Amino acid sequence: MAMNQKHMKKIRWLLLLTLAALPLFFLPSFFTNLKLEALLRKNTIENCLTFTYGGGRTLKCYNGNPDHPDSISYVFLPSFADMAQIGVETIADRVDFTGGAENGTITVHAGEPASCSFETGVPYRTSFRNSTGKEIGSETIIFLKSGKLPTMYVTTETGSMDKLDADKTYKEKGAFEFLDTEGNPVFTGDLRSISGRGNQTFTFEKKSYQINLKIPVDFMGMGTSDTWILLSNVYDPAYIRNRLTYEMALQAGMAGSPKSEYIDVYFNGAYAGMYQLCEKVEIGENRLEIANLEMQNRALNGEKLDYADTFILEDGKGKGTVLVKNPPDITGGYLIEHDYGEKYDEVTSGFRTDAGECFTLKNPSHASPEEISYIRGIMQEIEDAIQTEDGYHPVTGRHYTEYIDLESWADKYLVEEITRNNGGGSTSSYFYKPQDTISTKVYGGPVWDYDKGYGNAYGYNQNTRDLAFLTLHAVYTNWFYYLYGHEDFVEAVKKEYREKFADYLTEMAEGKADEYLLAISESAVLDRARFSHVYRSFGEDAPDYMAQAQEVKQFILERKAFLDEVWLEDAEICIVHFKDENGDGNRSIGVKKGECIQAFPSDEWETREFLGWKMEGTEEYLTLQTPITEELTVYATWKTDG
Repeated sequence: MAMNQKHMKKIRWLLLLTLAALPLFFLPSFFTNLKLEALLRKNTIENCLTFTYGGGRTLKCYNGNPDHPDSISYVFLPSFADMAQIGVETIADRVDFTGGAENGTITVHAGEPASCSFETGVPYRTSFRNSTGKEIGSETIIFLKSGKLPTMYVTTETGSMDKLDADKTYKEKGAFEFLDTEGNPVFTGDLRSISGRGNQTFTFEKKSYQINLKIPVDFMGMGTSDTWILLSNVYDPAYIRNRLTYEMALQAGMAGSPKSEYIDVYFNGAYAGMYQLCEKVEIGENRLEIANLEMQNRALNGEKLDYADTFILEDGKGKGTVLVKNPPDITGGYLIEHDYGEKYDEVTSGFRTDAGECFTLKNPSHASPEEISYIRGIMQEIEDAIQTEDGYHPVTGRHYTEYIDLESWADKYLVEEITRNNGGGSTSSYFYKPQDTISTKVYGGPVWDYDKGYGNAYGYNQNTRDLAFLTLHAVYTNWFYYLYGHEDFVEAVKKEYREKFADYLTEMAEGKADEYLLAISESAVLDRARFSHVYRSFGEDAPDYMAQAQEVKQFILERKAFLDEVWLEDAEICIVHFKDENGDGNRSIGVKKGECIQAFPSDEWETREFLGWKMEGTEEYLTLQTPITEELTVYATWKTDG
């Protein structure tokens, strides 16, 4: 009897232990379901599924509007992904993908990675089910695959882009892989650093970056270098403005102009968009091949120039770094950028001319007082000479053509004027000076930053039938207006246009543009799906890139028709000078005699009521219906209080 009681007691204990242990078997599934339901309620599907492709690379879904119940999730795959062998893993007990040509169902279970075949561009209804088979949520997923473009993978040291995207000055180490369109590795290596770049463009979600490699490489035949730019083209819904312009400068033989190619980019495994991989505008081998003063300064003064004392010239018109030693030859090379005041204030080395033109030094970026005084002196003498009626410097007696390389300055003007580049006379406007043993002259170029060209800016930037002399931007240079007043400069412009640009503009509009559009046709679909909300910020409902590109092509043809009349057929131009109410400033528009201005310049930040442009010496206002038959000066007039 005692034995039976003892046996029964053991059984009871076993039953109790079994009952206590049962929840442990079901709790993982229970909590997984709770987690899954919470994720689905938030529409964060990227945490529910993982896709594998290309020999083990993983990727999650992307949903740009998770709060919207009808939003679509995307899987962005590179050109080499095999759509017949896409691995799928899930935290759900079961996931069903329904769609495709056969409208069949692909089923994947938790803990059982599956290799599946999906179609691109097809909406799959994706059902998430629990252990009982009950649907606890659903999503629509579309698989998109790029084509024709190589792929770059960038992995940052932290595994995140958060700090990089928050601070343009922040740099981070990492690694990169570069694969061809078939997925074959071309280059792999370490990044010395990656950092953000751009001004207004850096405020957008899709940002541009600079990558510095530990070992120089030659991407796609563009020349070996350790510094490259990933250009987002976020301001250009057509994707082709920068590419067209860089190629135009290259065919014109403008030294240091950047080569570029389109690629797909992934940051830390996540699709980051279609980018334009570009050479950087800089002094160096395979770039602008002149003496590197910054490198010489560092060799003589140590690598810690970033922490050295700085100086401002006594007249306040120059600044730089106090160096212990100067190189033996400080006549070159200099890479000079025309900038506006805010950007000038941010840099270490630069100078201002007597007329208020701001120039920053990209190289040497740590310039000594002697170097600043030298290059500023030359640029000041250029300004003084071009402002005179005969082009001769009033003190030195030297003609302005003794200071500048006339051909390269004509080419620089042509690129800016053809494209009607909004920032052409303001920022990203480069000049360079080699050592005197190579040349005593200052050269125009290289070119950079044309996403706001070809009519892609407000107001009179969209005009095709006038000249603007690089005075489009609210902050501009008068130098090319003065240059255009000299007959020898105009003749150089006509010669360069006839020999290098006139025929090529037709090739750009009717050949090159379509060549680039064909190359990006598949990748652009992914980029637009990923960043449609960014492109909507331009005031349109995610403008179609092909329609935008057609506008670029039409702009080029209209621009060519007008410029042919001016520079090939010698049509007479009448200049209208736009002054502010105090008579200051000189935005200038050159119109073919007898034609009307297409649109007026404007200062959109003004809050006063604008009355119009009053013609000098009259009470009449210039209108868009007024034929221009002579040189005019007009003044901005505003409604005054009372």
